[in-house]
Amino acid sequence: MPVRHEGDFQRKPIKSWDSWIEEAILEAQERGEFDNLPHQGKPLTIEETPFAPDMAGAVRTLKNAGYAPTWMELDREITRAKAEMAEFLARSAAYLHEKQAQLSRSADSIADPAEQSGTGLWATIKRWLSFAKDVDSSAAHALSLDDLVLIRSRMREQYLERAAAVDKKITAFHAALPRNLWHLERMRLTPEAAATTFDETCPPD
Repeated sequence: MPVRHEGDFQRKPIKSWDSWIEEAILEAQERGEFDNLPHQGKPLTIEETPFAPDMAGAVRTLKNAGYAPTWMELDREITRAKAEMAEFLARSAAYLHEKQAQLSRSADSIADPAEQSGTGLWATIKRWLSFAKDVDSSAAHALSLDDLVLIRSRMREQYLERAAAVDKKITAFHAALPRNLWHLERMRLTPEAAATTFDETCPPD
């Protein structure tokens, strides 16, 4: 006959472990310990996870309680951040291509120095440039090849900063990932790889 130990370490014979568990649940219900639980009276959301089929039960329990494993949260953050990087890169490339085309079209007409009064304002805009779309098109007449080089340099710097932040999340993701899920590891986003991607998409010439 199975024996369990009470809180005072006294031995207490029980019929079976199943009957003891059922009895403990009934006693807890009578004490009201299951009252006012989150999502009480609502069906549980059953979601299969492609990440770890053998951990599906535990993951479902966490999700129903409003939580998710740290590695899953990081995985979502990495996916979102990489999508934002791709959007930034596409916008940067489109902006640089457009301005390069404008410079080519106006190569035969050099603006009079007196018309360059907006250069000071344009320099300020360049220093605080975050996204290509934020540039005031009215300042385009002051744009020179040197300006475009500086703008590209700033865009490249911002892209590498974003890449470094994502790579830091990838490192944390690997540290939180269960050992049996090693095959889900992501490729590191090194400064060299990020620089190559930017330079191929936004050539310096």
